[in-house]
Amino acid sequence: MSGRPVKRKYDASSRRAAAAATRDRICAAAEELFVRDGYARTSLRAVATAAGVAEATIYLAFPNKGALLDAVILRAVRDNPSEPLDAVAAASPEQILSRMAASNATLMARAARVIALGESAALMHAELRPLRERAHGNLRAALRVVADRLDAAGLLRGGAQEAADTMYAIASESTYLRAGLPPDRYARWLADTLGAALLRQSP
Repeated sequence: MSGRPVKRKYDASSRRAAAAATRDRICAAAEELFVRDGYARTSLRAVATAAGVAEATIYLAFPNKGALLDAVILRAVRDNPSEPLDAVAAASPEQILSRMAASNATLMARAARVIALGESAALMHAELRPLRERAHGNLRAALRVVADRLDAAGLLRGGAQEAADTMYAIASESTYLRAGLPPDRYARWLADTLGAALLRQSP
């Protein structure tokens, strides 16, 4: 038998899982502080203290505070059971608006406040604007796919781009927050409003 010590395999998956858990803890702490105190008044030192990590750990995960806010918003957008817009677009055309409204209500119940925070912060902090424009561009593209499906089914009163622009304007975090409705009532209101704005009248 050889007397050489047996080398242990390096478990990269455990290290990645630990890093992901730390990143999630940082985002959770940052979201609470951003919403409570605002973007400008929240320091990365305060986030580190709330998350129970060293400030240097935050910089290992996020290059700056803007990137952290972006990650917080993306986490909120993903951390909910809303139906993705590509799945909505693949539904029966007659179901698209009701399913989109239900998805939007679920999303906004989780993420509207932090999305609104990002919108407000982008007005004051130039480094956030490219992140905002990227997110808005992705949303506009997804809504255009939904509108194209409605248009191909002959359901739209106007054109697909007009419909996509209308959905973009109405199905927003500011509309959800101002409406002040429970998600189920908001979903019904949104479906009715979009239907009245976009669809041909039934004979």
